[in-house]
Amino acid sequence: MTEGWSNEKRCATENAFYQFLNRCYINSKDLGRICLGEHLYQGQRDAITEIFDALEEGIHKIYILKSRQLGISTIIRALIIFLLGIHRGLKGAIVFDTDNNKTESRAEIEVMIEDLPDSLKFPDIKSTNRQGLTLKNDSKVLFMSAGVKKSKSSGALGRSVGLSLAHLSELCSYDNDDGLEAFENSLSDVNPDRLYIYESTARGYNKWWQLWKEARADTLHCKCIFLGWWSKRSQQIDRNHMDFHVYGVQAPTEKELEKIAQVRDQYGYEVTQEQLAWIRRKMDPAAASDEDEKTEYTGSAERIQEQPWTEEDAFQQTGAIFFAAKDLKDLTDNFASKKARSYMMLCGEEFADMKIYPAQNMRSTELKVWEEPAVDGCYVFGIDPAYGENDKNCNAVIEVLRCYADGWDQVAEYAWPLMTTRHLAWGLAALLGWYGINRNEARYILELNGPGEATFNEIRSLKFQIDHAKYLQPALEQKGLLDVFKNVRTYIYTRPDALGAGYNFHWKTTQQLKITILERLRDVASNGKGHIRSFDAIEEMRSIAREGPSIGAPGSLRDDRVIGLALANYYWETRIRPTLITQRRTRSAEEARQRLTVVDQVALFNQNNLEYFFAEKRAARTRDNLLLQRQAWRFGSHRRY
Repeated sequence: MTEGWSNEKRCATENAFYQFLNRCYINSKDLGRICLGEHLYQGQRDAITEIFDALEEGIHKIYILKSRQLGISTIIRALIIFLLGIHRGLKGAIVFDTDNNKTESRAEIEVMIEDLPDSLKFPDIKSTNRQGLTLKNDSKVLFMSAGVKKSKSSGALGRSVGLSLAHLSELCSYDNDDGLEAFENSLSDVNPDRLYIYESTARGYNKWWQLWKEARADTLHCKCIFLGWWSKRSQQIDRNHMDFHVYGVQAPTEKELEKIAQVRDQYGYEVTQEQLAWIRRKMDPAAASDEDEKTEYTGSAERIQEQPWTEEDAFQQTGAIFFAAKDLKDLTDNFASKKARSYMMLCGEEFADMKIYPAQNMRSTELKVWEEPAVDGCYVFGIDPAYGENDKNCNAVIEVLRCYADGWDQVAEYAWPLMTTRHLAWGLAALLGWYGINRNEARYILELNGPGEATFNEIRSLKFQIDHAKYLQPALEQKGLLDVFKNVRTYIYTRPDALGAGYNFHWKTTQQLKITILERLRDVASNGKGHIRSFDAIEEMRSIAREGPSIGAPGSLRDDRVIGLALANYYWETRIRPTLITQRRTRSAEEARQRLTVVDQVALFNQNNLEYFFAEKRAARTRDNLLLQRQAWRFGSHRRY
């Protein structure tokens, strides 16, 4: 964060901007030609205040998440033009989603400038062309279109351009990741008057959602502003209007009271009964009020994201939501934890040279460990290489679960982009060696699609080196990695319904098999058997949706962690759990066993042996009795003849 504007500069610029708005005219949809300064919504005023607050704090990137029809795009365009007018030689850009919106907004901007009175002494337009316009103070604004679908020129956005001001509008519609990256690299990071504003409504879990999340996490350099439907005070139904008697008479429902409280606590605004009537009509205009029972005005996902109460409401999954929001909230509240040890891996020339260090910060974290290896534990590793099951997934993922008869606990998670297959194999081997100590059992299931085959070949090559490369063995033995494959059983793929299916298998995901493993993961997420500790994994689960016959993350979003968990869960459920049930190795039983003294463990061992001995005797007697009954029936049948 750089040094911010002085309070004197902030106040002078902010006051001058309001004077500019009082002389600025546009052609509005509802009222025709209006003066902007005389028709400001509260949400617009709030946005202006927050922007100047950020500049005073030394923050120059502003992210605005909004509901529909708040006039935010218009007021930001006016601010960009104003700043270009008062600063000589600045270069800015306004980016739109489509060429049509670019053309309409450009016409609006030209009207703003040309209709300003001479008394305001705002610089006139010096020249104009297809790309933009230049003011007489040599400040320039470019008009750009990001595009709503990929094209050969998608990456050209921002190329050969150096900017100090920018307004990117309706990012939810952009389909131009390469162009956005190029645009970001064109922005100045030293100009004291720089300002970059990203604003959009939400449209599901898309690139805008990712940008918003990243900005929320980067509080030193970014400021996030949320403006819900309630920030436009005119969005209400007057008590004298006939619609108020339909939508406004009923007292708030329990869900509405919860939403009202969230707005009050998070944004300091109290929603009125008149506004509540308006949002009810917007969400469900056909809902009928019943005097005996309260009406629940439940809107569709599309309507909620257009008119959200909170930023959590804004990003709705518009497809068929796969993981229930309540289940994900329960996982977050009960199991997700930031209390993990964070590590980074450095690979050398040989496997024995691999080193694992504590991560310096969150950005350098490759491995998170919530629970270190236990004694006599059972672990399963779910591996999805980068660009494996899904070519959008750039993270190589290893999910580590500790298994019980009644469920599993996520104990570690490795996730890192663009990991080579060799280093992924080494990282897996190191984790297997670690979690395979203390008489533990460690197994893995590897996604073979994409780079998975190469990863498996590297695992086999590494096993050969460990077994036969004598010069490596002293270093491996010193690090405790010599027996890294001792308890590892390769999971060789066969059809789950094949007769005599192999005990183990590697995995190749087809569309049908992906549905199968995700359905099983959804079951354990809802019934409480799976304890997920990774916030990142839960966030990925929020975006999973069913679209027709397929299940996955929409757009450019990733589901690599989800696939890793789903693979590990499927292995646990089909291959490991039956044995653990037979052995009665539940969570509570394992916890109790860990608390036993040596004497207690010997007594328990002897008791189990006795129980096993008597159970075998009972089974033998049952078999003998059945045999005698069959013989008696057969001999009796012969006597009848």
